[in-house]
Amino acid sequence: MGMLRERFGTSTVLTTDLDGYESDWGSKHAGPAIAVVRPSTTNEVSIVLATCDANGVAVVPQGGNTGLCGGSVPLADGHPEGKPTVILSLTQMNRILSIDVDRATVTVEAGVTIQALQEACAAEGLLFAPDWGARGSAQVGGGISTNAGGLNVLRWGSLRSQVLGLEAVLPDGRVYDGLRALRKDATGLDVKQMFIGTEGTLGIVTAAVFALHPLPSTHRTAFVALSGLDALMPFFTLCRSESGGLVSAFELMPEDGIRRVRENAPQAQHPFSEPSEWYVLLRLSGGDEVDEVLAKTLESAAAAGVITDAVLAATSDQEQNLWFIRDEVPPPFTFDEYGNKYKFDMAIPVDRVVEFFDAAGPLVDSIVAGTKTFGFGHVGDGNLHFNMYPGPDADLEDYLTRGEELVGAIDELTWTFGGTISAEHGIGQVMRQRLARQKSTVELDVVRAVKSALDPNNTMNPGKVIPRPQS
Repeated sequence: MGMLRERFGTSTVLTTDLDGYESDWGSKHAGPAIAVVRPSTTNEVSIVLATCDANGVAVVPQGGNTGLCGGSVPLADGHPEGKPTVILSLTQMNRILSIDVDRATVTVEAGVTIQALQEACAAEGLLFAPDWGARGSAQVGGGISTNAGGLNVLRWGSLRSQVLGLEAVLPDGRVYDGLRALRKDATGLDVKQMFIGTEGTLGIVTAAVFALHPLPSTHRTAFVALSGLDALMPFFTLCRSESGGLVSAFELMPEDGIRRVRENAPQAQHPFSEPSEWYVLLRLSGGDEVDEVLAKTLESAAAAGVITDAVLAATSDQEQNLWFIRDEVPPPFTFDEYGNKYKFDMAIPVDRVVEFFDAAGPLVDSIVAGTKTFGFGHVGDGNLHFNMYPGPDADLEDYLTRGEELVGAIDELTWTFGGTISAEHGIGQVMRQRLARQKSTVELDVVRAVKSALDPNNTMNPGKVIPRPQS
């Protein structure tokens, strides 16, 4: 690292106090690095990568470090070939380069946070649609690297569908300049797609051009009590047909999750005095018609018997309370009293979500009696955040010993339902080998061939995303 410190200085190349970089957001994954490099320009990223690649040093790209799969930190046991590792943080590359109102596009560096980008675009009357709970810390580069989803995928699509152009640095330091603000381009292989969802294993995204959307003038949120879980799909179908495409979020939450949020965050107010088992947090976004459309939609749902109650957020404080509850359902504290748990980020065809719930509980209980399941999430696009944990009557030792078997059973069930084991959190190191059972041999051969061609020295984010070949 002496060469890089001499060139860039000690404020850019850190070699002490690296703890905050070497472990992830949930403190579940951590690995050693000999330095953290914080470049300020694409040219500096290019120099760092070329230097590391030529000198046998691995590079782990890191954005806001809010991921859940260990993709943004080194492996605990180091590089597979014993190379030293540096973390390349994009935090200093946090400039919004331009907002083009006429084109409805924005060009940004990779270290800009989701919230900062949302606010800057809103000030120009435009919407940057991607949104999720870690918006204040998560960076657009990290979102691109995992093809992040979040709350608005149902209406506007995942992050991949927002990217018009990219700039990325290859492992040998060459810069791919694809910062084009075109919505149509039929000139062969779309190179930018190789850097979306591959978590820095092929290179580092340094800037992007995103498509923007008209900023809705009105958002209305309703907290709705379902008559039962079997009413989920009928209610979703009714919302789509009645709203004329205005539904921007459709989030499933169980009463058990709300109870746990309130136990740990007493400021959260329960929307109902009489709780139900299942709820939907519904948001419509559009113009002046939103209030009337939402009212008619809920009336139709009540008449059809698929909902039993609904509360509309009448003030910004009420709206913030409803979304605070949703944002706080996922954190680790929700199941601390049960000890260890497993988190899943699967996607299931939306019409089979209820069927999946019905099958998953009995399946894990048949393997380890007393194992419980807990699900919530973006069911409008089929994305479930699904948890498995030992209930109070479970044998904890048996649960921990057979954890891999339990996880494998849920993965197999997911594939049986035509789903995927990762909808928006990426692969990282957590799901790397599990992915091998979902992908075909041909697909994995193609992925490994691309990795070998672009990164022959295995410099970029080693041990992530791409499964090891089976012996």
